Amino acid sequence: MLYHQRGFALAAGNYTANFLALVVVFDSYLTAIDIDNRALHIPTSPVVLTFSDLCLCLYTCELPILFFAKGKRLLKDWMVILDIVIIMCGYAEVVIHIVDNSSGGTDGDDLLDKFSVLRMLRLARIVRLMQLLRRTRSLKELQKLVTMLATCFKALLWSFLFCFVVMTIWAMLIVELVHPLLMEIDQQNPEIFQDCAPQCLRATRSVMDANLLLFKTVIAGDSWGLIAVPVIQQHPLTAVIFMGSLMTLVFGVLNIIVAVVVDTFAEVRESDVMNLAQELDHNLKKDRKFLQKIFNRLDKKGDGELTLQDLMDGARQDPEFQSRLRVMDIDEVDLQQLFDMIDADGSGAIEAQEFIAPLSRWVHESKTAPRFIKYNMMQALNMQEDFS
Repeated sequence: MLYHQRGFALAAGNYTANFLALVVVFDSYLTAIDIDNRALHIPTSPVVLTFSDLCLCLYTCELPILFFAKGKRLLKDWMVILDIVIIMCGYAEVVIHIVDNSSGGTDGDDLLDKFSVLRMLRLARIVRLMQLLRRTRSLKELQKLVTMLATCFKALLWSFLFCFVVMTIWAMLIVELVHPLLMEIDQQNPEIFQDCAPQCLRATRSVMDANLLLFKTVIAGDSWGLIAVPVIQQHPLTAVIFMGSLMTLVFGVLNIIVAVVVDTFAEVRESDVMNLAQELDHNLKKDRKFLQKIFNRLDKKGDGELTLQDLMDGARQDPEFQSRLRVMDIDEVDLQQLFDMIDADGSGAIEAQEFIAPLSRWVHESKTAPRFIKYNMMQALNMQEDFS
């Protein structure tokens, strides 16, 4: 049991996660060097290959630790399955490389090149950096960007498909209505499309060519005047097609895609209980440190206790304590009752934990008045029991 707990602590520890994150970044750099060398047909340095194999060994060592700590349920994690596939491809590449070197032949070069391409799969381990982002609060903005991309990937795929369908509809209209007019203009005035021929004449010849035209001109915003403007000048009614595709795709579909992606991320974020719990825990710790500083300022005697007079002085002189009371909707006249509520043991003084715990919890709840009413009712019931 002790070894299992140590294994879980090693697998889930911050130092382990940070170290593996650095390994992933370093391995990505090595993979980029290997890709550049293969593109230029230059042999990759043995040092790069050695360090790359060392990263593969570290990935391999991580898996037994994770299995020892978390058991078979680890196989339900899709990132772990991806890690296993990456490691298997890496070792297959190493084996083929060793066999090819030992045989001294070139029969395995093609197969080796194919497995070298699979080395790029290691770049997928960058997703593992999400674990580092979850633990590092200073990278909160970067975490949101990566999380949004990861969680909205399905929505993006459907959005691209929807955009392609709408663009294809306009492309059909362009081939059906604009293409004959374009050919007519070219026959009458060949110099109009002289600068971009034959590309302009081919742009409306088929639906796929028209899709490429719309993507280039409407979505990418490139070379709008090469085809659209001359055709509109010669046949003004074609502006309905060109302007209509512009309005529906840019101001309609693309803005809808952005709205859907943001809405999808908001839904996923609300359902991510683990991440929300970590944020609440982080905010709670930060707020407790803030209240500890206020307590230390109010404790002018330095004995670790606050009296009612200390609270009153703080309410008059300490701006941060005043802001905290204002948020909690507590006036100076309510300090006596607040002091009695916080001083649960009735010692006549408030210690640090008695001061921090309720003020940290109550400031996030708009229930100050009901708490006072409940406290007064409990006091009245206790007095009634004493009289009876």
